[in-house]
Amino acid sequence: MANQIQERFVWQKKAWPKFTFSRVALTDELALFAKAFAEAKRALRKPQPLEAVAGAMAEEAVRTSAIEGVDVDESVVMSSICRALGVAYSPPGFPKDARAEGVAQMMLAIRRDWNEPLSEALLKTWHGALLANDTRGVLAGEFRSHADPMRVVRTNAYGEMEIRYEAPPSARVPNEMRRFVETWRAPAARPADIALKAAFMHPHFESIHPFEDGNGRIGRALVAKTLAEGLGLPLVLPVSTVIARHRRDYYEEINAASQSLDWTSWAAFFIPVLAETLNDFLAALRFVAAKRDYLGKYEAMFSERAKKVVLRMFEDGESGVRAGLSAAKWVRMAKVSKPTATRDLAELEKTGAIVAQGAGPTTRYRLNCVLCEPIDGINDGINDGVKRLVASHPGRGVPFFAASLSVSRPTVERAIAALVAAGEIEHRGSRKTGGYYVANSGGNPKEEQ
Repeated sequence: MANQIQERFVWQKKAWPKFTFSRVALTDELALFAKAFAEAKRALRKPQPLEAVAGAMAEEAVRTSAIEGVDVDESVVMSSICRALGVAYSPPGFPKDARAEGVAQMMLAIRRDWNEPLSEALLKTWHGALLANDTRGVLAGEFRSHADPMRVVRTNAYGEMEIRYEAPPSARVPNEMRRFVETWRAPAARPADIALKAAFMHPHFESIHPFEDGNGRIGRALVAKTLAEGLGLPLVLPVSTVIARHRRDYYEEINAASQSLDWTSWAAFFIPVLAETLNDFLAALRFVAAKRDYLGKYEAMFSERAKKVVLRMFEDGESGVRAGLSAAKWVRMAKVSKPTATRDLAELEKTGAIVAQGAGPTTRYRLNCVLCEPIDGINDGINDGVKRLVASHPGRGVPFFAASLSVSRPTVERAIAALVAAGEIEHRGSRKTGGYYVANSGGNPKEEQ
């Protein structure tokens, strides 16, 4: 019993830091990443719009902070990044937010250092940028040295504090980080090696927890750097943005990886997240290109009121553009009367900037933009895609399906709900380790959920 308690966490095990994994078990995940990686390499042969690069960096800064429970002002982040990259941006205000400025500076440092060899000094520089303006007295730019245990805790169902993880004592950190850098310093070239490096470097770093604060943000930054190295471009990809969609599973899997040196399950979860990250960035590039083409064609014909409404739709991203317009929505957004809204929409339709759908009081309008072009049977297509994947890859979950189909998690979840309701697929096993199977296909016994 004493030995079991002593070896609860990975760094307490004799084999540490040598972890194991089954490459065969990851065949599908690695193939999925290779496909997404090849598509990204092709798409990124052309210069990337700085607006898309800045947007991805700002969103990553906000999401990586939110995962740690830190709220930062997105306008401060975007303003700092755009100013550094020379991108025009007009923030809604200039609030003071030291944490937002810090995480923005870290994003800029990651982009600057994308091809620098991994080193302790590099990590300390990033950490110093992240916490330079922190007012809590946290040691910035240096590894922790305090004698108190570094613990990750949570409150359990009974209101009691539960130790989820305890990191190595501070005295061990310098040696642990030297081994960490030696292990991961060499860049990876082949897609499979890039995926494995990004996947395994992350729990290795998080298991050491070398800093007083900011370990999660620095650890995810390392993943972004590994992807940038592989692609050969100064990018900060939206790793945390995708992780945030799978936040609950992420915490469960990283916690499991902190207690076992078999990291196969972790990699099976995380490699599809990496593929989804690549797909997300490509979607962001397509969005910026579509926005640029649309505004280049129609903006000169807009009234000031129409310009304000349309730009507001683009600010909300692809979902805001796809939501379309109605007279009632125009009234809310433009703050005009309904007759004025009707006239505005009619004038905009004449220019070809919007397209009417339906007639009478229920008429809706879509922007005449590639993002809004109707796709017949899109839901059926996604449902069929999920059904095919369930049949060919039984036992997989939402991250795998989303990355395979290059669609969002909510889209996959809607398809799964429809297929489950129709009795075509079913979930088997626990929430954490289970997956989806063709209904009545045999295999693992179904468990109560």
